[in-house]
Amino acid sequence: MKIKKHLSIARAAAALLFLTLAAMAFSGTTWMASKLLQLQFGPAILRCTASFSAGALATVIGIAIITCLFGRFYCSVFCPLGILQDVIAFISRRKAKAQPNYAKTKYAIAAAVFGLMVCGWNIGFLLLDPYSNFGRIFGGFTLGAMLPLIIIAALSVWRKRFYCTTICPVGTLLGLFAKFGVFRLKIADKCIKCGKCMTVCPSGCINIKEGFLDNERCVRCMSCISVCPRECIAFAGLEKANVPLNASRRAFLMNSGAMLAGFASGVMLAKAGLSKLAVISKRFKILPPGAGNAERFASKCTACQLCTANCPAKIITSAPGGNGPVSLDLSNGACKYECNRCSQICPTGAIAFLPLAVKQKTKIAEASLNPENCIVFQEGEECGECAKACPTHAIALRKNGAPRPVNPSLCIGCGACRIVCPGSAMTMHEIEKQILLISGHD
Repeated sequence: MKIKKHLSIARAAAALLFLTLAAMAFSGTTWMASKLLQLQFGPAILRCTASFSAGALATVIGIAIITCLFGRFYCSVFCPLGILQDVIAFISRRKAKAQPNYAKTKYAIAAAVFGLMVCGWNIGFLLLDPYSNFGRIFGGFTLGAMLPLIIIAALSVWRKRFYCTTICPVGTLLGLFAKFGVFRLKIADKCIKCGKCMTVCPSGCINIKEGFLDNERCVRCMSCISVCPRECIAFAGLEKANVPLNASRRAFLMNSGAMLAGFASGVMLAKAGLSKLAVISKRFKILPPGAGNAERFASKCTACQLCTANCPAKIITSAPGGNGPVSLDLSNGACKYECNRCSQICPTGAIAFLPLAVKQKTKIAEASLNPENCIVFQEGEECGECAKACPTHAIALRKNGAPRPVNPSLCIGCGACRIVCPGSAMTMHEIEKQILLISGHD
């Protein structure tokens, strides 16, 4: 049927549309496009653990249900890194080949990543989450961006979606949902074994000799359905679908053992890593409002760079190399008082959502006055710019126009005073933990 022939074209068109919107969000072209990235599966899982929200839970449950019913459509339409791999593979023009199922490897990797997450450390997602790696690739020319791009490009040319079927922890979890799904793709008995489906399958999950299609690895690109000359590949109910070739007791036990070993490794790594992180985080930096403290933020941020691209003041900066938690640079700008965008768009909850009224009372740093650099004290000139710029009235002026010391109970550390000071008399200092000021201000 012609409808089946056009399924892969429709899927590709939807994927390219989403890829374009994702690229726009990460490039800072339009921050509203970043709202779509709240629907990413991996970040939604992290958001449930970092700063729980009903929306994130609904996203996780919704994607899980759809995958259980119809397979990994998420990977072929809504995963920007997966779509990028398709683009690279298309440009390379290499034909696809059947690939082994490295089940023990992928289960061990995914279990280790989720073991780290359960213990409160998202380093596994920082390194392997497809969403975060895509963000770094579009975030700038840093080592944290170039290295994932080189690896992904090499894997895509070599074996197309190998990253998705073997390395990606999100893909492995979705694959388990799809493996025991309701509607699976099946190769009919009338198949003439022409092999066309194998040459277009990016996952390498079709074994034409055995007449088997591995629904766990299949990303539902629909290419096999479109090229089959006899319409031998179609969705079938659970009772009619292919039984996985490796569904033996021995394979089950070995795969389970790999998962347990991976999870245990993740837990041990987390315990060792978090103790070191607690020491490292003592050298804290100024963080975006909603980060909490350095230790929490370093364990939750996956360095996706969405906030750096969409900060109106351009003061959120990447870590050296781009492969670590972000921070605020108040040397050339201030955190805008009427803005809470970073907490609105952070998909993982590392920057917890703060309503604007709460953000305006959240202390992220502290300003201090150095009279030796103040032109009012040293030169007798009229100024008062710091008091005018302070949105919380933490700086008051004496009768002669000289600024008083900064009131710490009102200062939120936004840096507005520092930017306007002509004599560099205002300096910003880190604080160990962000706090909500009780002595409010209008």
